[in-house]
Amino acid sequence: MDVVTAVVKYNQQTLGRDKLCRIIQYGSRLSSYLLAQAGASADFVSRAKSLDKHASTSRKIFRLGKSLDMIVGAIRARDIRHDSILKILIICRRLTYTIYYVIDHITWAARLGLYKSNPKEWSQFQAKFWLTALVLGLLRNLHDILNLVFVPAKKNDGEEGSAPGNSVASRLMSRPEVLLDVVKNSADFLLPFNVMGLIELNVGVAGLLGLISSVAGAVPIWHPNLKLKPS
Repeated sequence: MDVVTAVVKYNQQTLGRDKLCRIIQYGSRLSSYLLAQAGASADFVSRAKSLDKHASTSRKIFRLGKSLDMIVGAIRARDIRHDSILKILIICRRLTYTIYYVIDHITWAARLGLYKSNPKEWSQFQAKFWLTALVLGLLRNLHDILNLVFVPAKKNDGEEGSAPGNSVASRLMSRPEVLLDVVKNSADFLLPFNVMGLIELNVGVAGLLGLISSVAGAVPIWHPNLKLKPS
């Protein structure tokens, strides 16, 4: 019953459904490649590609209005007082995603023919902001890791010192949400370059990287204690 309750709670969240669609999107992309390599019929490969495309369009519906969430999050991030670098990174990342989602809405409208334009060109333009947000996310990950690695240990009298049993590995493992976010951002990093046409990733590689980042992004929704905070 606990599992069923968790599944219901997950599906009640718009972000949870978006992440599920993303897993389906990149999972079907990887499947289409594997099916083609295995010599499957063209019909099966076509179905996998079609599922990839429809899952992508569905995600754009779930993200309608997401740009407003990013603006609100950027405003709230101004209240972060303990770390000015972290505050700047979070605000810049959220503002970048604000533009990203606005373009995402335009791309969705262009795909449906509601707005006469080339959706591919919009997608390539959108990928520039995706890449910028990923760079900001990785910089935040680096900042968090450096804080964990170089955080001074406390002596009994309250002065800074070294603790022999407090290894770097144990410090890093004390923040699994940071490591999970590193996996998500790192797996996604090459995908915007592929969309912009700056590199040409194998369909299977793109599908695998997207699937890894999608699962890493879905885990914090299933286990809220693994959500990176503040974000």
